[in-house]
Amino acid sequence: MRILFVSPYALPHLGGVEVAIDAVAEQLRERGHEVVHVASDAVRAGEAPAPPPGYRLVRVPANNALEDRTGAPWPLFGRRLLRTLSAELQRADVVHAHGFVYSSSVAALARARALRADSPLRVLTEHVGHVPYESRLLDRSEALAIGTLGRLSARSAEGLVYINDHVGAALARFAPRALLRRIPNGVDTRLFRPPEPDEKARLRSELGWDERPRALFVGRLVEKKGVHAALAAAAGGGGEFELVLAGPGELPASAPASAQALGSLSRERMAAAYRAADAFVLPSRGEGFPLAVQEAMASALPVVLADDPAYRPHLAQAGPAAILLPAEGEAIAAALRELFGDRGRLAEAGARAAELARTQFSWSAAADRHEELYAELAERRSSRPSRPSSRSSGARAGVP
Repeated sequence: MRILFVSPYALPHLGGVEVAIDAVAEQLRERGHEVVHVASDAVRAGEAPAPPPGYRLVRVPANNALEDRTGAPWPLFGRRLLRTLSAELQRADVVHAHGFVYSSSVAALARARALRADSPLRVLTEHVGHVPYESRLLDRSEALAIGTLGRLSARSAEGLVYINDHVGAALARFAPRALLRRIPNGVDTRLFRPPEPDEKARLRSELGWDERPRALFVGRLVEKKGVHAALAAAAGGGGEFELVLAGPGELPASAPASAQALGSLSRERMAAAYRAADAFVLPSRGEGFPLAVQEAMASALPVVLADDPAYRPHLAQAGPAAILLPAEGEAIAAALRELFGDRGRLAEAGARAAELARTQFSWSAAADRHEELYAELAERRSSRPSRPSSRSSGARAGVP
């Protein structure tokens, strides 16, 4: 099949959506599909260059001032996006857009729908749904975008993909006739793995860390990710542990001395930071199930997270490997002190985290589910006499 992914950003712009698209695209390419990814050319200052992917990546110029100024990731595309999409859609068997409020998704799905009867199959993945912002303006703007752009994107799609049930319910309300499928993300367990004997000590030495335990925070240093709650936990930790933050952004002037910012890291350096740390903390809100959590668990780190109901299905068998609690500094600090105070419990929790990641978080399985959805949509469309699909029926017939 010829599969066209469309999203607001692509690596090296770092985020869970970018990593997920890249991983699934590589899996599908290795299975013989022709994969193209159209995204903006926006990157943040300091983000490490990414090696060229094995599939074709088309970068479209866009203004990223909104993210730069407010932290809201929403690139502004120009007319070049429409010209690029028009050309790529003519060759695609599937157009798979990511993020229902982005202009890239609205444009891709609407243009595909307007093509002749054998137009590409139209699929939309929504990863997080509504993300609460403290800013009333941002929060209301997002709600308005979901109610308009999000609804339009969902209704333009034939297949809808979600990660958590809250988002799935919203998509079902917007487009009750579409095929709705839950497809969990995976994790690269070759890159993100437990440390080898003596490797943790070597990595900690290279980072200049002392013997105190390190809690690792991974993500943009913004409100949505809960960075202020994490910093409050570090301030209330009584010096018993250090908080290490990896991701784009600057620490506020009020950050405690027990917090260290590593900045944006390449995926290889990020994997090494996981193996050097002792636990993972991410009190974020409004996310499906962050890839950083899966990467941390694959690296044998117990995770301390905000008690978001969306996380529970993914962590039902985690046992001591996952601690869910209020996104408050005092509660997080207490949980980390207790975890670090019992080395036996810490090791047990880490081993359980790695086991869960190996058995339940798989990009290969995610790619299987994508192929199954595309095949089901092709079969569904071919069963409608008024919607022939002669242009690419041969390619679609070959889907496993």
